Amino acid sequence: MNVDVKSLRAKEYFDDRATKEMAEHLKGTQRSPKEKLAYACRILAMTEQEAGLAGQISLRSEQPDAYWTLRFGLGFDEATPDDFIEVDRDLNTLTGHGMPNPATRFHLWVYEARPDVQSMIHTHSPWASALAAARQPLVISQMDMTPLHDDCAFLGDWPGVPIAD
Repeated sequence: MNVDVKSLRAKEYFDDRATKEMAEHLKGTQRSPKEKLAYACRILAMTEQEAGLAGQISLRSEQPDAYWTLRFGLGFDEATPDDFIEVDRDLNTLTGHGMPNPATRFHLWVYEARPDVQSMIHTHSPWASALAAARQPLVISQMDMTPLHDDCAFLGDWPGVPIAD
């Protein structure tokens, strides 16, 4: 079968069309920021990500020098919107009830250095941990991960236990 490539529509046509059709047909449900965090936690739990000192999630707060995070002592599988607390740069709870995870303090540093970052997930998955133990950086090698291309950090030297560090 011979196909005249010149007679095919340009890629831009399909890109524009798909964008318009998705906007029309894929209406998202409005969720509060804490609901979105809780859903993200459930996804992390389903993919066997660790919570606690080895895994955290946060969202930049509208308050300066503050962020929302899962209160300490819960696994990702237990997270509900009410389990998120707003904390300041000294890990004082501003909104909500519970103890902040001391390992989340570095999230504020990232938010200060990168105003474009609105949320962070930090985990120690078994797969990434194996790469780290072998001192190998994460390589984007699968299509679903391409949004992270050139946006993965690699820490070559272990600075120690990250308690309020």
